[in-house]
Amino acid sequence: MQLSTHTYGELRDENLIREAHRLHNSAFPHDAVDYQAFEKILFRDPNIDEELMLFSIDARGYARAFLFASEIVREPKEAVDGFRDVMWVKGFAVDASLGKGLWREVFLDLMKGLERLARGRGKRAVVLYAYPPFYYMPGVNILYEDYLELFEELGYSKREEAVNYYVDLTQFFYPRRVARLEERLTSEGVAIRRCRVEEAESVSTWAGKTSGIPFWRVEVRLAFENTPPTVLVAEASGKLLGFSAYSPTRANQFGPIGVDPSERKRGVGTALLFKALQELKLAGYTEAVIPWTEHLFFYTQVPGIHRVNHYIVMAKSIA
Repeated sequence: MQLSTHTYGELRDENLIREAHRLHNSAFPHDAVDYQAFEKILFRDPNIDEELMLFSIDARGYARAFLFASEIVREPKEAVDGFRDVMWVKGFAVDASLGKGLWREVFLDLMKGLERLARGRGKRAVVLYAYPPFYYMPGVNILYEDYLELFEELGYSKREEAVNYYVDLTQFFYPRRVARLEERLTSEGVAIRRCRVEEAESVSTWAGKTSGIPFWRVEVRLAFENTPPTVLVAEASGKLLGFSAYSPTRANQFGPIGVDPSERKRGVGTALLFKALQELKLAGYTEAVIPWTEHLFFYTQVPGIHRVNHYIVMAKSIA
């Protein structure tokens, strides 16, 4: 079979994005996403570069593999200098129906081509999938052994680990202890409310600065674009204590969530967590995903958790 590699900038064919979406869901069934989320994660990325959107095309013009990469050149502004040497593979899948030999060949060709491109742009490292907040997976799911083995063969190794928690919202409920916690917070003058549209800049900036994670500023801003904004805040006497966002890129996604370090251990985070999950349930979703976290006890207090995905964030020095 004859395959050729092209960029999205060359072809500008929207059908290729739909084919990439199907390839992703076929290759990664435990991390499938709907088309709206797939497209949003790709095209709402402020660092999008059509020359970093690669497709392996067959003679009939169909995509048999894709590789989407990104580098931080615009947003978040606070992270540009710190990640100047890094290229991310944000999406990558190869059609399994190619057969093992050709599948391997296409896999290696695309990855090696991306590494050459990254070196040409002065990058010193490539990171797989874990590109915040515009990611399809927060790393390589350990269930996808064919991908893991070839990444290791190419010299990629574990940098860190993360998990996704999946909550069956039909089984989610408010424990009495959380209701009592909210009553206590109310008696202490803490109010939890939905944000207004005009608060987008101030709250998203606060989220990024208070957490020390500039990517959260971008992610919270995305949640403000929903109608109504899918951002909750806890406040007392006009002071922000914490925030909880949901539906930033995926409709059923929880997070990010953060609390001012000086206000932690009061239960503010737990109250925000349960409020946001309740909002997702009332919106009609039957499952919520809590993505990319290392926290165990904070999230396993949630009734209805029924699945956990384990990811390895892999990276390679190409200097």
